[in-house]
Amino acid sequence: MLNTNNHVAFTLETSNSDTIILCIHGVLGSPGQFKDFANKLNEHNFSVKSILLPGHGSKGKEFAFIKPDNWQTFVNEEVARLKKKYQQIYLFGHSLGGLLALNTSLTQSINGIILLNTPIYTRITWRQISLSLRVLLSSKNNNDPVLQIYRDSFGVNINDWWTLPFWIPRLLDVQRIGQKTLKILDEINTPVLIIQSLQDETVNPKSAEIFHQQLIHHQGSIHYLIKSMHAYFDLQETQNIVDQINRFIHEILFKSHLK
Repeated sequence: MLNTNNHVAFTLETSNSDTIILCIHGVLGSPGQFKDFANKLNEHNFSVKSILLPGHGSKGKEFAFIKPDNWQTFVNEEVARLKKKYQQIYLFGHSLGGLLALNTSLTQSINGIILLNTPIYTRITWRQISLSLRVLLSSKNNNDPVLQIYRDSFGVNINDWWTLPFWIPRLLDVQRIGQKTLKILDEINTPVLIIQSLQDETVNPKSAEIFHQQLIHHQGSIHYLIKSMHAYFDLQETQNIVDQINRFIHEILFKSHLK
């Protein structure tokens, strides 16, 4: 079930670059789900690093019993390491990764944050349940592109399937972290780009509206994706996301030069 090539942290370096984008996946996610974004962003001369959160990339037991505070500590420590090499650091968080990025900005200076399908409120839909069952139970020979993306990005091995009930507290931790983050949104002074899939089967799109209303330095309007899902992104919309991030970073750099 676990595609190990997708569950290893990776870095794409750009020579003489003082800017890096740190990609942070969500719960049950994987560094590999950022590969398309990372390759395209690297073409814009940004260094990009995609990390593997604690409890991911291995057995279900490791995920089930990880302390969720370890996720935040891991991101904070990674940012501290990157600051020794890069002057400009941007955090690109998918789902839970966006919440971790926002909380990191309270303790460390970050140049900008990109939120992609980041939850304040989650939702349970028949589409979500059906998709989850198909990802877990369908044959690997099923070439449905959506299933393939979700299967490849699923960051925990289910060979020890008996640990599945113990995953529930970790999944509920996402909601807890979301509610905790909601309380500190007005304290965040970092520019934030908000991107949300309208067809997201996991995150209620109203979450994006809350970020837009309560973040002081959100960057313009919410950028909605029409065809994409929570972890599956339409090819053209993938390029649109990259273009938005590129524009977002250059606008921040331009404003910094005016000061």
